[in-house]
Amino acid sequence: MPTQLQSLYTGRSGHLAVMAQFLHRGYNAAIPEVDRGDDIFVVRDEDGEMTRIQVKAANGRGVQRWYATYKIPLRQLQTIHTPELYYVFAIHHDGGWNDFVILSRMDLEDMGTRQRIGRVHGEYLYIRLSFSATDVRCGGQNLQPYRNNWSAWPVIRH
Repeated sequence: MPTQLQSLYTGRSGHLAVMAQFLHRGYNAAIPEVDRGDDIFVVRDEDGEMTRIQVKAANGRGVQRWYATYKIPLRQLQTIHTPELYYVFAIHHDGGWNDFVILSRMDLEDMGTRQRIGRVHGEYLYIRLSFSATDVRCGGQNLQPYRNNWSAWPVIRH
């Protein structure tokens, strides 16, 4: 079990890895001065379109399949946002931040309530993502279509 201090370092490094993905795609990325549930604001400079991002980062465990557990506040998940909130689940495995599962708040809420992925405990939804070289699963749900799927942010060439 990682220490609280180690968890802070893991979280921040995952956060910066996600920011790097957006910057590399040509978007401006900013950290809000006050954390009210958004980790990153992603802005398309040419028209000001903004996306809100919540990053969940963890170290993967395992060899053939690697996995990590993430904790999502139910209140955040059930609150409608404008602009919409996206979750990026980052997993550090095999020496780097190589895999990201990207879900809109609406998709994750739907999966949590209708498809019963994860488990609710207290005020949180806990999900365990299990990765292999060819798929991502959460319980019986196939999340491979969401793996490294940055299509909501097409590459911008400046």
